[in-house]
Amino acid sequence: MTLERMPKDLLIDQLSRKLYFAEMEEKLLHVTYNLASDRLYTIDDALPDLIRIIRLLDYEQEDIMEDITRLEGIVFEQNE
Repeated sequence: MTLERMPKDLLIDQLSRKLYFAEMEEKLLHVTYNLASDRLYTIDDALPDLIRIIRLLDYEQEDIMEDITRLEGIVFEQNE
């Protein structure tokens, strides 16, 4: 079994990541717009959504860092 992934698989992963960030951006814009334009949508309404978005972005950042660490290990093992 090889650790190298096909370029197509890597592209699919990166496109999925981009889509995930675009979805989070859409949710963040939605919350911000509602706060700015709707007097019935309060900060108390927005906080759970904002906390969820921050948490999801944090999970994604952790996943990216795990990928970087894994790839560094592969690269440095190949250079030895």
